[in-house]
Amino acid sequence: MKSALWLLFFLALSLATRCSNYADIFVDGHIYFVDADCYSRMTRVQMVLERPGTIIRHHDFENYPQGISPHTTAPMDYLIAALAVLLKPFTKNYVDLAGAIVSPLLGLMTTAFLWYWSRELLQRFRKGMLLLASLSPILVHGTALGRPDHQSLLIFLMAVALGAELAQARDPSVKWSTVSGVAWALGLWVSLYEPLVLMATIFVTKLIFFRPQLFARERRRGNIIFLVMFLLALLIERWHVQMPDETTRHYLLSWNQTIGEMSSAWRMSHASIFKSLLFSWVGFGLLVAPLLLIARLRDAKRSILLLALFVVTFGLTLTQVRWGYFFALVFAMSLPWQLSLFRRPLLVWTVYILSLWPVLRDWDNRLFPDETRAALLVEKRNVYIALRDIAEHLRSPEKAPVLAPWWMSPALVYWSGQPAIAGSAHEGLAGIVDSARFYVAPDFADARKILEKREVGAVVICEPSQIVENSASLLFLPLPKTTVAQLLYERPHFAPTFLALTYENPVFKIFTVSNVVNK
Repeated sequence: MKSALWLLFFLALSLATRCSNYADIFVDGHIYFVDADCYSRMTRVQMVLERPGTIIRHHDFENYPQGISPHTTAPMDYLIAALAVLLKPFTKNYVDLAGAIVSPLLGLMTTAFLWYWSRELLQRFRKGMLLLASLSPILVHGTALGRPDHQSLLIFLMAVALGAELAQARDPSVKWSTVSGVAWALGLWVSLYEPLVLMATIFVTKLIFFRPQLFARERRRGNIIFLVMFLLALLIERWHVQMPDETTRHYLLSWNQTIGEMSSAWRMSHASIFKSLLFSWVGFGLLVAPLLLIARLRDAKRSILLLALFVVTFGLTLTQVRWGYFFALVFAMSLPWQLSLFRRPLLVWTVYILSLWPVLRDWDNRLFPDETRAALLVEKRNVYIALRDIAEHLRSPEKAPVLAPWWMSPALVYWSGQPAIAGSAHEGLAGIVDSARFYVAPDFADARKILEKREVGAVVICEPSQIVENSASLLFLPLPKTTVAQLLYERPHFAPTFLALTYENPVFKIFTVSNVVNK
């Protein structure tokens, strides 16, 4: 009974932290998502709901008219679509609601699994692990309300896979072998990046230190299940290697710097190590975690697996923030091994709670933002409200491809039903580059060529400073003095005849492109 009450407590805490952004997601009766990739995912979900059984291997709604062959896969599409079908009898907005709540539900499933797994392994101080899993800002971000992104599914699957591997490092069993095979196969189906690196780390470490357990008879069923499911994923997705074109090779690095998850965690941290981004995710325990895991090797050989995973995910997180989800997960799962080194529970809990000061300070900044941050949040909310209004005026039974800033294009596609020149996927970088070239073009002659090339039907303009700065940075250009973006925004009624101002609100303007240009 006591254990069940603790489970309910941590589930409630996990749900509360993941829904702390409620006011930014549910606004004026509408649902807004966290970032651009979320809207691309939800466009895919709409396509699945319209044509059940479809496996989406090509996007024609971004990088128009060529489209892209994305790396996005089916499991998350169908998970959200299935949840939408379940919600349909209860609300008209069932698709958006499914997208909004799918990641918090996966976060709850991750917490529930960690509770069950730690009980199975009879771990001491497992409440410390559950506390960090519930509070870690990076894990909360990955499974937050309004973030229908595949990372939330990966966090859950990798928690299950790593937990199963740790359980089998000592005593291989058919049960954990089966769980491991399913989790690894689904993880690789969702993404061939992070799960592949984690699985390789586990395999190499076990090959060196746990060879008998790695090839134990009890693992055969799990291995067979893994191979069958992975081959099934290959047949369904029909993955193919696509070499990046010249445009992608040239601009990928500069574009990556505009994507938060692709940035370096080291560069994003403050100058002082005690204000580091990583400490705000896991606390000051980061300083001694490797030493504690090494110390546990004397009586708990399995800690070598956690040490290997810690080193790999920590190093990769310094280069790409997206690895922070898995670094924090590994750190949390290693806490029972770290804290069990000590024998005085009261002292351990006191020091551990104090070590979470950076995490708690981060939550204080989130829940009680200063005036500057609060103003930015309100401004962002108002921008998306205005963008949704613009999308309603782009709706039409006729196809009218939209040229808009790439970080806003996926939302416009989802709300308007019109394809976009830009998007949020690196496979469509050619469209992103063309949209940037349009905005920083010095005159309308160069801009017109891009409109003709891309068969643009409408151009969306907003306050030009951010558009010009981001576009110039992407194109390796100094900030230009005069641009098409500035001319259209500041003097819209002096636009050339092939661009007609047809609608505006306090934030955005729509210019309809003459059919003569498209022809």
